[in-house]
Amino acid sequence: MNRMNVRPRPKALTLAAIGLLVSAVVGGCSSSVATPTAPVVAPSVVAPSVVAPSVVAPSVVAPSVVAPSPVPGSSMVPSDVTGTVAFMVPDNTDSHWLSQDAVSFQTWMKALAPNVKVLVLNATGDPQNQLAQAQAALTQGAKVLAVASVDGTQAGKIVSAAQDANASVIAYTREIPNSPVKYMVGADPHEIGVALGTWMVAQTKDGDTIAVIAGSTDDSFAHLEHDGYMSVLKPLFDSGARKMVGDVWTPGWDTVKAHAEMDAILTAAHNNVQGVLTANDSTAQGAIGALQTVGLAGKVPVTGVDASLASDQLILKGLQTMSAWRSFDNQAQYTAELTVMILTGQTPPASYFTGTTSSGVPTKAVPSIIIDKTNMQMLIDVKSIDKTALCQGIAAGTGPC
Repeated sequence: MNRMNVRPRPKALTLAAIGLLVSAVVGGCSSSVATPTAPVVAPSVVAPSVVAPSVVAPSVVAPSVVAPSPVPGSSMVPSDVTGTVAFMVPDNTDSHWLSQDAVSFQTWMKALAPNVKVLVLNATGDPQNQLAQAQAALTQGAKVLAVASVDGTQAGKIVSAAQDANASVIAYTREIPNSPVKYMVGADPHEIGVALGTWMVAQTKDGDTIAVIAGSTDDSFAHLEHDGYMSVLKPLFDSGARKMVGDVWTPGWDTVKAHAEMDAILTAAHNNVQGVLTANDSTAQGAIGALQTVGLAGKVPVTGVDASLASDQLILKGLQTMSAWRSFDNQAQYTAELTVMILTGQTPPASYFTGTTSSGVPTKAVPSIIIDKTNMQMLIDVKSIDKTALCQGIAAGTGPC
């Protein structure tokens, strides 16, 4: 309050005036006092709320299970099955047995069942040797034998031995009659024979003489093939529209024997032959050798089967006219697929097969086509033959060369 600023008044002031003065002074003092402030309260310290960080467990994503892809060219996926199998060829008279069939089978088995051991066995034309090889393979634990038999009848012993060892036999190309073979794979020999006979009729005319050189008597393929071409030719022979000379069988499909047989035919016919139907390429090569001796090679049509490299070259040179071919790789593939199915305990669906043998064995047939110089490029395209090897010694511009 500002008491020091009030000036003193004369004493003559009345009591009333004094009272008024006192009142004023008192009122002035009251108005000058500041309203007491509230006690200072220390601010409450609020601890910051500590929010524990949310711990998000990393999402564990189960790896996606990718189904294995089928082997290219096959509907089957690779198997981890183990074991031993044998691929048994009859001889090396026909080069395709070892250079194509066996190689393709090994390749397909490696793709379909890489842990399976493959034995490749060549009987060198001896049925007893083939039986001994089969027994040895079974002793080594082979559970599947793919058998291109030397002798179909004798090969029944191989099937029996396999049964005793709880193993299975697949007949490869050649039927093993009257035996519990599991499956069969190969071309239809009767169909091939019909194709050969039909082609020979088209290449000859009424009154022409046709020499017939059949395959091996101990091979069921040769007999079925013979039935096929004779179903076409015999009616013509019977009617005189064509004449037959020969119709001889060639043990082991041997080239040297076929050469001797053709020599004898030419002598008997006084070289009057307008066509030569031979049952495969090895016999064709023997017959062509004999035709060359008398100057007829390249002048009469000659058939063959297998489209082997040597005969393909003869075709390009104009000495052999055609050869019926089927894919050896496809034969080997189907055999490998059936082998893996047997090893893994699978039963092939009925739709997998194309028919049955005369003994009722489920069969996977491979179609055949006629090969000549106009379509030989196909053999190169499918890698059945090598172009460089084929064209060795062949004039440029001939066929695919």
